[in-house]
Amino acid sequence: MPAQLDYSSQRDRIHFSKMILKDDKIVIYYLVNEAGNESFAQDVEDGLTARAKYLLPKYFYDVRGSKLFEKITQVKEYYPTETETSILKNYVPSIYSACKKIAMIVELGSGSSVKTKIMIGEFLRNNDQIIYIPIDISNILIESSKRLLDEFPKLKISGIISDYEKGLSLVTEINKKPKLVIFLGSSIGNFDIPEIENFLDMIRESLNDDDFLLVGFDMDKDRKVLHAAYNDKQGITRDFNLNILNRINRELDADFNMDQFRHYAFFNEKKSRIEMHLVSKVDQMIKIGSLNRTIRFRQGETIHTENSYKFTREMIQNFAVKAGFSIVKKWSDPRRYFSLVLFKPI
Repeated sequence: MPAQLDYSSQRDRIHFSKMILKDDKIVIYYLVNEAGNESFAQDVEDGLTARAKYLLPKYFYDVRGSKLFEKITQVKEYYPTETETSILKNYVPSIYSACKKIAMIVELGSGSSVKTKIMIGEFLRNNDQIIYIPIDISNILIESSKRLLDEFPKLKISGIISDYEKGLSLVTEINKKPKLVIFLGSSIGNFDIPEIENFLDMIRESLNDDDFLLVGFDMDKDRKVLHAAYNDKQGITRDFNLNILNRINRELDADFNMDQFRHYAFFNEKKSRIEMHLVSKVDQMIKIGSLNRTIRFRQGETIHTENSYKFTREMIQNFAVKAGFSIVKKWSDPRRYFSLVLFKPI
């Protein structure tokens, strides 16, 4: 059993533990909010009782949801994953050259770390050793870390199961060497604009002058391309969106009927974002046993489940200025669908 400690933060109580795997090559740190098991129920209650109903997109990713998302990344219409991967494959030597003095790669929301392998391979070809620090709220990073070590025996991994802020605060305690923080997949587009600004501020505060930040941005583009990407013909995105209701049924003893809701995704021109919603097809009452609540839905009423912002160069430049970064370099695909942007603290 791993050693366990507790410490208090200003906002909550955190459970800390450490697990060592594979001959000290993998260390996994757990920084888990003790109220975590209750937060899903509270967030669902807050969202479904709000005037404009919503659910937080982080709850898409139960076991089934994660598998559905992997399928989404492989459908013809969904361009972000394939496009970002192609940029990494084409320009990873340039990325390395721009920040070759770093000793650590810190990944926020690492997931399966598939795209990260491209970067790790390039950095290890030019360095005796690189430390990889994935930060994710899911235990998926344990298995992905084991697979990475099988492929890259020289790699050392210190995984952190935590939210981003607490995870980054632990990184400097693990190692103070220069680092590259990466946030791929245009996950930054799931935040609202003020949240993006706060998020970049938080990262900036965690970086030293010789550190770097690499972020994937899904760029503004033809509306037909955007619509197709979030309304694929196979209906996998639909199933992914509806699955959050399945999760509420299973974990909170609710009685959502999937046939009484439909997937709805559209581009909001004013806010420059794709919005995903679930639309009630009928007037209905939904019981949620664990909350001891009944939620009323009117026909046509929606649950807002996700945003995905599409960015312009001007937006990215404004984010950099506000957060105290300079833009070192940008890499894009020939169609300008997607950009990887390297930032440095100023």
